[in-house]
Amino acid sequence: VNAPAGVSIDSLCRPSSSPQAISAGCTGSDGAALTDSSTACGMCSGEFFLFMGGCYKAGEAPGSEICTAAEGGRCTECNAANGLFQNPATSPTLGSECILCWDTTGADKYTGVENCQTCTAPNSAPGTATCNTCKAGFSGASCTTPCGGSCASCDKSNENTCTSCSGSKYLKDSQCVEGVSNGCGNGKYADPQSNKCISCSDPDSGIIDCDTCAYNAALQGPKCLTCTSPKIVKEETNGATTCILADACTQYANDGPNFLTESSKACILCNNNTDTSTTGNTGVPGCQTCAKSGAGNNPVCKSCLDGYYDSGTGAVTCTACTGENCATCAKDTKDQCSTCKSGYFLQGGTSPGTCTPCDDADSGIPGCATCTLSTSLTCISCKPNYKASGTKSNSVTCTKVCEDPTACGGTAGSCKAAVLDDTGAFHYYCSQCADNSQYPIDGICTNSNAGNTCTNGACQSCAANYFLYMGGCYNVDTEPGSLMCSKASTGICTTPTGQYFVVPGATDKQQSVLGCGNPLGTTTGTGDTAKAYVGVEGCKTCTAPSAPSPAGMAAAKCTACDGSKKPTGSGYGCVTCDTSNCKSCVADGVCGECTDSHYLKTEGSTTSCVRKEACTGGYFPKDESTSGNKCASCSSASDGGITDCSECSLLPSTSRSSTPLVTCTKCSSGNLSPLKNECMTTCPAGTYETGSINKVCTPCHTSCAGCKDDNTESSCTACYPGFVLNQGSTAGKGTCIPECTGRYAENCADGQCTAVLRGSKYCSKCAVGYAPIDGMCTAVATTSRDASVCTASGGVCTTCTGDYALLSGGCYNTQALPGSAVCTAVTGNNGQCSQCANGQTYASGNCPACAEGCAKCATDTNQCDTCYSGYYKSGTKCVKCDTDDSNIKGVPDCVSCKEPSGGPGPVTCYVTQTPIVDPTDPSVNKGGLSSGAIAGISVAVIVVVGGLVGFLCWWFICRGKA
Repeated sequence: VNAPAGVSIDSLCRPSSSPQAISAGCTGSDGAALTDSSTACGMCSGEFFLFMGGCYKAGEAPGSEICTAAEGGRCTECNAANGLFQNPATSPTLGSECILCWDTTGADKYTGVENCQTCTAPNSAPGTATCNTCKAGFSGASCTTPCGGSCASCDKSNENTCTSCSGSKYLKDSQCVEGVSNGCGNGKYADPQSNKCISCSDPDSGIIDCDTCAYNAALQGPKCLTCTSPKIVKEETNGATTCILADACTQYANDGPNFLTESSKACILCNNNTDTSTTGNTGVPGCQTCAKSGAGNNPVCKSCLDGYYDSGTGAVTCTACTGENCATCAKDTKDQCSTCKSGYFLQGGTSPGTCTPCDDADSGIPGCATCTLSTSLTCISCKPNYKASGTKSNSVTCTKVCEDPTACGGTAGSCKAAVLDDTGAFHYYCSQCADNSQYPIDGICTNSNAGNTCTNGACQSCAANYFLYMGGCYNVDTEPGSLMCSKASTGICTTPTGQYFVVPGATDKQQSVLGCGNPLGTTTGTGDTAKAYVGVEGCKTCTAPSAPSPAGMAAAKCTACDGSKKPTGSGYGCVTCDTSNCKSCVADGVCGECTDSHYLKTEGSTTSCVRKEACTGGYFPKDESTSGNKCASCSSASDGGITDCSECSLLPSTSRSSTPLVTCTKCSSGNLSPLKNECMTTCPAGTYETGSINKVCTPCHTSCAGCKDDNTESSCTACYPGFVLNQGSTAGKGTCIPECTGRYAENCADGQCTAVLRGSKYCSKCAVGYAPIDGMCTAVATTSRDASVCTASGGVCTTCTGDYALLSGGCYNTQALPGSAVCTAVTGNNGQCSQCANGQTYASGNCPACAEGCAKCATDTNQCDTCYSGYYKSGTKCVKCDTDDSNIKGVPDCVSCKEPSGGPGPVTCYVTQTPIVDPTDPSVNKGGLSSGAIAGISVAVIVVVGGLVGFLCWWFICRGKA
């Protein structure tokens, strides 16, 4: 997580809308785009994986330090060697597939161990990792015991057994000792590179057969003082020492670079004249090879070192050459060089001659440190502020990486102040000097701070006419400062050049100018008030951002990019954008907006710009004046499509006042609603599923709340409230008739059609000799309707057996409607319900009697959770589909609907039917028609018959006369 805002992409803080964030698939955990104030990714995609709020690429540093393999935005193989373990959870929380060994919070009930460096994953859940090694400074099974003494790290099983030391201490025999005053003891030396006491004869870091030694800074290793007898110390020409037998040193009368001192104590170089008190031990200054005539005699020089010549007439006498940078010279031409020192070459290749630096501006190679000259000048190595490329045999190429000749003293990462020149080339200057007594002024480490406030090798604030930039102070009147800023009156840049922008709100103690192409950026303020500003990688010119809110990030808006790249539409990135008819891209090769006459079409990871008529095959054209026209996916609800829709057509313009903007013709996996405006998991009441591949919710007959196979009146399997199923010859199918009519009214005691199941009334008490079975009065003695399930008394059932439940005085099959709408299972043999329908809670011997239209209610029966077919939910109650309530409008004649989503409005009506006679009218007959209706039909028949007779009379009489 970043503070201020920005998201971590491969450990670099990037704006959430940058191409890097887009390429990594960095979005919210729900897949939604992030905002400019976002501080973490919730998802990654492709080769990137999510870890601690950032997206990292697997297999490449720094991501490879965490994870070595990833798939689908998740790490599949954690880097255990770097202190992580694989989350053992079956379905790990996204982004927590790898858990740090020291992460005591962990994820999915798996945790690391505080102060643990490497570990083994837990083998139980919940579980804690098994720690194998502790972090530096801790020991013990749980890594909670601090290391003792001066230990920087110690053995896991013993806090007093040091494995490394802190400060100026050195590790000796598992203890920390002082490195000075022979703290390491005889036979060892204090190595400052490893902070260890190392044996003088160590085969890897010491000298074989060396007995006593001392660390030599120039050699960055030991220099032997005495050897194990009988060997003696030999000085090598490169300054190193070895241990040899005396016989191996140059013997009397033999020429060599060394000579044997008296009593065979050492084999020293011919030019070593430090011992002048003992005859036989004094060498010759400037001498390269020599020989002794015998014991007690000083050596006689035979040849001179580089830079010396023989100036004597008898024995060789070595005198320094007077020519500059000579390796060798002749007596007669001592002011000219025969050969040159390392880093120089003979001008023109002629000897004797003048030695010219390898990087001479006129005849040398820029940045070259060492070279050779044969037929042409060949560079072998580069200067400290240059980077070498190529091979020595073909001459290396030296590229300047720092404008300071010493590379700021050679400190790693100190030459990082990047400055663009007027040609667009980067030059690098010092941001920190290795020598704390020097200061980075105009990018070069100097001894004078030029009136600026600088300490410890860096600057903290700048004087007038200077401005602070990446640790140094720069003058606006000279390069490189003038390349970035033209005016800085109070130590703050106020007028940048074209390739830079002024950092909003910066003080004289903060960086006040930033390159348009600098993605690392800078900050102003501290803590919760800090604000981050960044450039855009690859950007050439830009405009400054507005100040973000505290803890926010703001990126410059790029107006032109380097090379052939183009700014993204937002200006937050420079990308390759060569898609035909593309106006701007959001990532390399990914178009974000097309030209005015084209529409952006995204198919998987491929984008193209097409004509409007090409927005087909699962797409529809959407005109966008602000973000550009596009071919929207039929399934994109945010664009006006329909979730799960795979094929669609655009609605007429007069019908596009609200979403969706299309009519769906095919769903990917769900059922197409009868209105073609929705893909549904299950079909709504009054419809049935047709088609095995292209599944469509086809309307049943208008009288059916559910049906099977077809839409005929006799195919109903469920009825709307107020109606009951009059089964035909096929079990579970029939016609829907008004409640308390037909067979459901036969033999029902007067006024006893009062049992309510699934919103419809059934007989609760029958005439003598009958009992209610599945809502119909059945003779107790008959078996055709299995009356044996009922123990009857006084026209009601007192107990039920089998799968029948005792409900409202009758026995109802719990495996079929209408009984299964109330109870789905019984216990014992008395018909007591043990499991209520719709997840209702069985209590006090009953399933809850919810309010009208309610299929599932809470403890308070007036608090409804789910409604029956023909009702919609308004607040906590159920209202008929054709009835208004509060801000919701019903639809006349609607019998299957759902409430509007997201606020007031009309219900979504799936099925309507012609109004029928109120079944509560006392004149309703057993067939379901009122006497008024019968009278009306009779009149209609008389009128039709009369009309037909009249017509026939006219035809035969009148036509006959004709």
